[in-house]
Amino acid sequence: MTNILEINGLSKRFGKVQAVTDLNLTIKSGQVYGILGPNGSGKTTTLGMILDVVAPTSGQYQWFEGESNISARKRIGAILETPCFYPYMTAVQNLRITAHIKQCSPDRIEPTLKQVGLLERKDHKFKTYSLGMKQRLSIAAALLADPPVLILDEPTNGLDPQGIAEIRQLIHEIAADGKTIIMASHLLDEVQKVCTHFCVLRQGVKLHEGAVEDILGETNEIEVSANDLSSLEKTLKNHPDVENIETEHGYLTLQIKNDLNASQLNSYCFDQGITLKRLVTRTQSLEQEFLKILKEK
Repeated sequence: MTNILEINGLSKRFGKVQAVTDLNLTIKSGQVYGILGPNGSGKTTTLGMILDVVAPTSGQYQWFEGESNISARKRIGAILETPCFYPYMTAVQNLRITAHIKQCSPDRIEPTLKQVGLLERKDHKFKTYSLGMKQRLSIAAALLADPPVLILDEPTNGLDPQGIAEIRQLIHEIAADGKTIIMASHLLDEVQKVCTHFCVLRQGVKLHEGAVEDILGETNEIEVSANDLSSLEKTLKNHPDVENIETEHGYLTLQIKNDLNASQLNSYCFDQGITLKRLVTRTQSLEQEFLKILKEK
């Protein structure tokens, strides 16, 4: 995969406030990359710098493996703040203005509205839209020139559960088209459900970076039960990859190692003459990892 964005030693100071400190990131083509952190962690400032909206104090970045910033900016769709649409205009009328500013064909307006689920409301005034619909129109404006990269700052902020689910599904669909998405959020659940990769910022400092799959795919515990719980426990104590066994309410919780999976454990028990009636894997959540990262740092 090619590098879409490379950030090297990027820092920003506002007077006495150090908003971002020596940030290094590499984002590759096709990733849905989440910049995760609480309010005030430097997420929006970082996005502002890579979009030439905020001037860095030090450090540098490059788009598309060295393409000039002016050229690269034309290939990026972004939503940084609450977008400004004319409330008395319809979606189509607002997007015509956007198309003129971006110098792209107005022929893309209806296909883009269809993509974000607003085609049936294309002739309704912006002021009649719900918050979720307004956010989808913002994404439509960012997608209008069909950019390969989309940047979203807190895309589900202020939305109700239905609106959050709609935006989440839309991000999945956009990513499935092959676009690279960079998303800032303070919502752990949203990053876990949407992103392929993420980093954690706290007070402008990167604490962690990695693939979401590496965290969620790691099985830490397996719950098992059988008709004879005592025999099951004795059998599992002989397994080299079972580190610890705890008795719960009618089942056993196993701490495991060496990537032992449920299928392998089931086969092992069956070979020992035990048929399992419960087999549940527990994996890490992004919330658990986030709290662990903050505690360690």
